[in-house]
Amino acid sequence: MKKHFYIILLASLLLLCACQPTPESPIVVGKDQNAMIDQAREKPGYTTGKTVDWRERLAVPERYSVKLKSNGGRLTVDVDAEVIVPDAELPIAHVSPRRFSDDDAQRFVKALLGDDPQCISREGDNRTKAMYERMIAERNYGLDNWDDYGCIVWDMYDTREEMQEALQKLIDRAADAPDTLETFAPVFEWKPMLWSTAAGQKDLGDENMGFLTLNADGTRSLLDITNGGGGTRSGIVYHRDIDGIADQLETIEGRWQNELTITEDEAKSVAEAKLKEMGLDHLACAFSKFVRCYRMDGIRVGAPYEPGWLLVFTPSLNGIPLTYSHRLGVENNEYTRYWQYERCLILVDEKGVSILNYQDACTADEVKTETATLLPFSDITAIFEKMVSIVDNNADAFDFDQTYRITSIRLGWVTVPEQNGEGGLTVPCWDFMGDIWQAEQFPESWKRTGMMQDGSFSYLTINAIDGSIIQRGQ
Repeated sequence: MKKHFYIILLASLLLLCACQPTPESPIVVGKDQNAMIDQAREKPGYTTGKTVDWRERLAVPERYSVKLKSNGGRLTVDVDAEVIVPDAELPIAHVSPRRFSDDDAQRFVKALLGDDPQCISREGDNRTKAMYERMIAERNYGLDNWDDYGCIVWDMYDTREEMQEALQKLIDRAADAPDTLETFAPVFEWKPMLWSTAAGQKDLGDENMGFLTLNADGTRSLLDITNGGGGTRSGIVYHRDIDGIADQLETIEGRWQNELTITEDEAKSVAEAKLKEMGLDHLACAFSKFVRCYRMDGIRVGAPYEPGWLLVFTPSLNGIPLTYSHRLGVENNEYTRYWQYERCLILVDEKGVSILNYQDACTADEVKTETATLLPFSDITAIFEKMVSIVDNNADAFDFDQTYRITSIRLGWVTVPEQNGEGGLTVPCWDFMGDIWQAEQFPESWKRTGMMQDGSFSYLTINAIDGSIIQRGQ
């Protein structure tokens, strides 16, 4: 089966150099979460309400600008940023990993596959003649444009001749392929997922329920529902057309014209309605962008693609979604384990939801405090100016020049792993954000994968309550 697009979205992040440990300092996350919660409950005399003027409360300016240089001289930090604040209180809440029930699975199937999905076997090469003919047409198109982009789109073939041989095999298979496939009703049965270890396969309590369906238009849809045990957390992966070309997303700002007739707001409404059908309406849109979807590395003028709106939904508290960043997790340290935040990526095109990828499902089950006392913005910027050139400073460590260009500063919240437990805590935080790579520093090919040029890479995350550094992972 082809690679899921979210893997490709994130794969390029692994090209970053290994992170350096945070230096010994009083500004380190996770020493005492109970003390942090107690500090958040200390009200300095301001009035709470449904709406909050954070600018007045914390003396937050509209913009913040500064230029910094690291002690080693190789890292430059250039900040010219809009400071973005919400209009509601930022509570601290406890969240627990969620396991999906049989009722959840049935609701997901109905919402994504319809009232009467026609399932087909996932074993063998179960394609109809029409499916093969579609594959044949695509490969002929690649051969016709081999020199321009065919060799990139179809990088599974080293030469045109090799692709022609593969094409002939498809033609032979199409001749013997059936016009239709045997279908059956969905089978709602959880199956254990085994993990390969040095000691052999091991059952960590994870389970999966998967569906492959034959659609009325002759395409195949895929839905996988995973229940997390000891090896992972629960999630959903859905592809409306698993034989389509939505493998890679090109989102470099200003490069492509939006060709969709569906507007961004309409796409959000489509995604929100689908999440409500699925019983996931605790998620709110934290990010959206027009994208072009390509097969593999086929980003070339004239290469086949499909346009769409990419929307990222995260958990919402008081109407404020968790701050979205490419850096999906919080690094483990001596106090806490690694943790990835809950999010749902949805691709919407003219036909509706094309791809849905929901990962690390959680349930908010206890509010620790509905209002939180936060540090003044001047304290946050003082911490930022001290720590931004220390935390994860690979430029000085590995002796190369690097520039952080920070274009927005956002007050929001992030989830961090709780101490001595399996859940997490929502924590108000400041994220200093920009683009992950600069054009003058990295080759064009490195910028083609994912959402890297949208200002959503967090260079530093600071706990808004106590000023500690929340060291995001990849």
